[in-house]
Order: sequence, then structure tokens, then C-alpha cells
Amino acid sequence: MAGPGSSHILVIDDDPEMLKTVEAVLTIDGFEVTICQDPEDGAAMAAEVGPDLVILDMRMPGKSGLDVMMEMRSNQVTRHTPILFLSAVGDEAVVVKALKGADDYVLKPFKTLELVARITKILERAARTAPELPLSRSTRLQRLPVQRGDETFLVPLAEIAYFEAAGKYSYAHTRDRRFLTGYSLGRLEQRLDSGSFARTHRSYIVNLDFIHKVARDRSRGVLVVLADGKETRLKVSDSYLPKLKERLEL
Repeated sequence: MAGPGSSHILVIDDDPEMLKTVEAVLTIDGFEVTICQDPEDGAAMAAEVGPDLVILDMRMPGKSGLDVMMEMRSNQVTRHTPILFLSAVGDEAVVVKALKGADDYVLKPFKTLELVARITKILERAARTAPELPLSRSTRLQRLPVQRGDETFLVPLAEIAYFEAAGKYSYAHTRDRRFLTGYSLGRLEQRLDSGSFARTHRSYIVNLDFIHKVARDRSRGVLVVLADGKETRLKVSDSYLPKLKERLEL
């Protein structure tokens, strides 16, 4: 099983390049990863290593993903192990059949941000029904998968100055760039290290290490000024001000 603060994922796929890609993406994001290239061994390996989630390809030689899933579901050890299909097969009938026994289905080529978000949701849902399982790396992010155009980056949290609400998602701002995240501010507030980040407004979460000073503006009220190269000034709501003062020892 996974160690403290991590979740263990088994990836079953006959494509070695795909295995390398998925393993690299998930390892960098803090997951413990085991790979299996032979679908004939997939269900047995799942029973042996006891992963928190299995990522399964659909079209493989010998045994299809559906075959592996059915074998897992017939084994008492892996009967309830969450399964996410990661496959290039987009046929509706196949997807429907897969989802009768799996938790989610993601099409290849995949976007890193989406895959990590789907995995996180499955693990959180599983942890609510089985509290003894680790809850998605203890629900604390280490590096944040973010997007800029068609590229996905894994940005260390220490490099993020603040988060800004963007509809049901949010933007992560570093010293000189802005990235789209797959999280709402509410989700981020739950998963960020409360020792380093603080909510200052319904639209902002700020990295306390980036706060250069606190200022007052006649029209905007209390502001935090960030040491991000642009001296970004963000409003502090009255409801968040007392807690922020306490955190900053003002």
C-alpha cells in the first residue's frame, strides 16, 4: 500500500511509451506508481500490490481492459478497487459497458490536468466510503498541474504567489506567468497547506511568503501588496481581515 501522504496507482497498458508517460506524470504529482505491461498479469498484480486505484487500457492483446476489469471484480481482494479506463477507444457502446464496472473513462490522448483531476475525485470519493484509505495524498497538493494553452506544467506551490477565481476554476499566478488550474478556490482552500496560504477575498488565495506589506486604500480598503515583481495589490475582505492579521502577527 501507499505510504503516508500518497496514493498508490497501478497502471496497466501494453504500450511501453504510454506507461512511461503516465508514470512520469503521476510520480511528479506525488503518487506512488506501479506499472504492468502484460494484461495477462494485470488482475493478479492488482490483487498482489493492493493499489488505491487502477488505470486500465481498453484495447490490449490477450486480455482486453474489460476482461481485466471483470477478473478484478470477481476477486474479493480487488472487488471494490477503483478503476479508471484510459483508452483511445471512444465507441459509445464500449464506454457504457466499461462504466458498468469502472469509476471513470478518459480518452487518449489525455490532458494531464484532466487526468489528475479525475483521479483525485475518484480517490476522494473512495476515501469517503472507506476511511482507512489515504485521501488523495492526504488531500495536500505538492506540485500543481496547470495549463497554459495546449501545454501542461507541474508548478511547485512555493512558486505560486496567489490564486484568482475564474468561474468554476481558478488562475495560478507566479512572478511572471498566469496558468489555468482545474480547481475552484474552494477546492484549493481544502487542499493547500494552511501554513503557507490564506484566503483574503472570495476571489483570492494568497501565498503568505509573497506578502510584502499591508496597505490601506481610500477606495478599496485594506490591500496586500505582493513581492512578485509587479507589486500586485489584492483586496482583503473585512470577513477575512481578522484571521489574516492573526496569521501575519499584525
